[in-house]
Amino acid sequence: MLTQHDVERALQNYDLGVVRSARPASHGVVNETAFAETSAGRYVVRRNQRKLGRASLDLRHRLLGWLRAHGFPAPRLIPARTGETAIEIDGRLFEVFTFIDGDEFNADRPAHLIGTGTVLARYHSAIEDFPDEPAYQGPRYSTSSLPGLIERAMQRDVMGDLTEPLNWYDRRAVDLRKALPEPAYMALPQVLIHGDVHRDNLIFRGDSVAALIDFDQVTMDARLVDVADALVDFAVGAAPSDWYPWGVYAGPLDAERARNLLRGYCQMNPLTPAERSALPVIVEVIWLQGNLRRVLMTLDAEPDYHLEVLGQGRRLATWLHENRKCLEVG
Repeated sequence: MLTQHDVERALQNYDLGVVRSARPASHGVVNETAFAETSAGRYVVRRNQRKLGRASLDLRHRLLGWLRAHGFPAPRLIPARTGETAIEIDGRLFEVFTFIDGDEFNADRPAHLIGTGTVLARYHSAIEDFPDEPAYQGPRYSTSSLPGLIERAMQRDVMGDLTEPLNWYDRRAVDLRKALPEPAYMALPQVLIHGDVHRDNLIFRGDSVAALIDFDQVTMDARLVDVADALVDFAVGAAPSDWYPWGVYAGPLDAERARNLLRGYCQMNPLTPAERSALPVIVEVIWLQGNLRRVLMTLDAEPDYHLEVLGQGRRLATWLHENRKCLEVG
């Protein structure tokens, strides 16, 4: 956690006045972030994980510069007194941004759903000619990811408590691979995706999007990954009364919220026919991956807990089969 002392040491390298206060951000899992108020204004100070390294940070800084030069609402990076976009203290890299004031996402405001889709479409359009594409790291939500997770869960289920639901997952994975084989996934439009689209990374001001932030997980992949991630987080609806509370997801999608988000995206950047066909598959892969990984991360939990977690993924898949039209945009 960044302390006020850490922030003060970092800001000694900037011409940003005297630090009056600093408090850690309430979210953010990749890097440590604090909000600082100085005699010159309000700023965001971030300390990067060691494993990310200078190359990753430089790529992100070039991307932010590119986005702002193309009129996209990205955070403004503040150079240090030396002109560098990051400074090193005790082997850790710090960066400073202007603070962007605004509101949190409100799922009950249709304009927020439409704006989420629109800003994603704007981002994907803005980076089409970005010259510094990173090395390809592999697909995030390919249907080929499921068999390995299922096999690991089966190997660790030594008592056979999870045999029935894991057999269902195995059969479902076969169906999904037929619906979206890996060559078809790789043929989808590929861009430098944001890679971490969720409600904490968008700032709203009234009905408008003030900024898309946190580009730590940018990677080359199908642009549909960002769209699917947005749907799963922004367009979630109310959970059924008998919803399993211990799974990964708060509930299935809300049809109208999903349509608004997709409408916002497609008005600016229409999905191809192949993307429209692949979208429900990728959303289901997200749900199944998430619950399988929860099981693998909680090996000491009781079998009943794992049964509920796996049951949530199954219920989400069933819901999507019955409500596939909510992902169609006219």
